[in-house]
This record gives sequence, structure tokens and C-alpha cells, in this order.
Amino acid sequence: MAVSLLKKSKAIDIYTSAGNIYFAENFKFQMQEIGIHVHVPKEEYQQRLSAACSDQSHCAIFISVGGRGLLVDNIIRILKKKKTPIIMITAANSEIEKYGTYTLYMSSYENHYNKISSFSTRLSLLYILDSIYTCYFELDYESNVKKKLGYYNHLRYGNKDKNYKEEEE
Repeated sequence: MAVSLLKKSKAIDIYTSAGNIYFAENFKFQMQEIGIHVHVPKEEYQQRLSAACSDQSHCAIFISVGGRGLLVDNIIRILKKKKTPIIMITAANSEIEKYGTYTLYMSSYENHYNKISSFSTRLSLLYILDSIYTCYFELDYESNVKKKLGYYNHLRYGNKDKNYKEEEE
């Protein structure tokens, strides 16, 4: 269901902060490999502006383990007012899980303050984003394989190499 929402959206925006931005950027990269542009605003103003510019044709992916970020309430309030569907990626029993059109859960067994590092959080988030990408890819598998290979042929050969072969349509 969440992937179908992404598929029909004209724009995909990911809202997150701190170390989770790198995972959002990785997801953005994977989607770009099949021609889907994902916007990952990083700065506070960019996030608020992106939320304000969104509408029902956008889909927001909101990543926050427990809803503790400084912008969480503000961004969610804007997205709700703009009627933007939200795929919420959060820990079970977080204060924000109820705001998602769809909610996907990360591990909630990690104490945010009493830990060496965010091992389970990172693994959970990477798994969820990779799963979303895989399901999205599978919705139009043959076309996505063709696009991905075509894009990499352009990167590899460009227009100058005589060995370049345009993919047949």
C-alpha cells in the first residue's frame, strides 16, 4: 500500500535529520537510478519550505525514531494542513506514529540516550528503505531494469565512444 502511494505521487519528499539523512540520500540515489527523483531537504528552512510547497499529489516519507526532533511537530502540522500523504517510519509507540497515512516500524528496543551507537536503528531503517525501493522497482520490473541499464550505458559510454549501443525500445 505505501509503495502504491509512492508510485502515484508526482513528488516524493523525505523529512529526517541527523544520521538518518545519509540513509535518505541512499534511497534517493537508488530511486534516481530508475528515473524517480526524490527530494531530501536537509536544512530547517528547506524542510519547512518543502512541506509548505507540498500538496495531495506529493508523498512525504517522514523518518523519526521517537518524534524527538526539533522540527517534527512543525513539519507534520504543515504536511497535515496541506493534506500531503505521509509514510511514517518510526519506532512502535512513538508519539508520531498516528500521523502516518501508512506507518512502517523500526526497532524500538534501543534506548536513545543509553547506548554506544544506533546499531539496530540504522539496520532497521536501511532494511525498510531498501524494502520500499525493491517493492517500487518490482511494480514495473522490466521497465526499471531497462532504464537502469540505459542510464548506466549513458554514463559509461556517453555519446563519443563508438562501442556505445543505444538500448532498443
